[in-house]
Amino acid sequence: MTSATRPVPDVRSKRFWDAAAEGKLLIQRDPRTGDHQWYPRGHCLGDPLIEPEWVEASGRGTLVSFSVIHRGLGKSETPPIYAIVELEEGPWIGTNLLDVDPAAVEIGMPVAVTFEDLGDGMRLAQFKPAGDPADRDR
Repeated sequence: MTSATRPVPDVRSKRFWDAAAEGKLLIQRDPRTGDHQWYPRGHCLGDPLIEPEWVEASGRGTLVSFSVIHRGLGKSETPPIYAIVELEEGPWIGTNLLDVDPAAVEIGMPVAVTFEDLGDGMRLAQFKPAGDPADRDR
């Protein structure tokens, strides 16, 4: 990942990126209702006057949608797969789907978080098919 495409943490997302550097997937939760939300915001979706709390997500989810990118900037043998994952806690998250043949990808397949080291202490949460022992030991 080039510096031009590296994520840039801000005041809203810093906790997320700090946790990702430690191999943890954080999402936000409404402390009043327990509803989870993604992407980082300064308020709860159910009430803009309430500040959300950060909680660790299970890291498990279900593939809701995906697109195989056959043309792009990279020259990898396997085309990248952009995916929408519904986390076990409820929110949907846009991500990359790794370590799977595009022909084997199916809507509804279970996935688990994995972290790519971007250097300089930054790690990027992405997903791959669940079931790999490395997923359970993250």
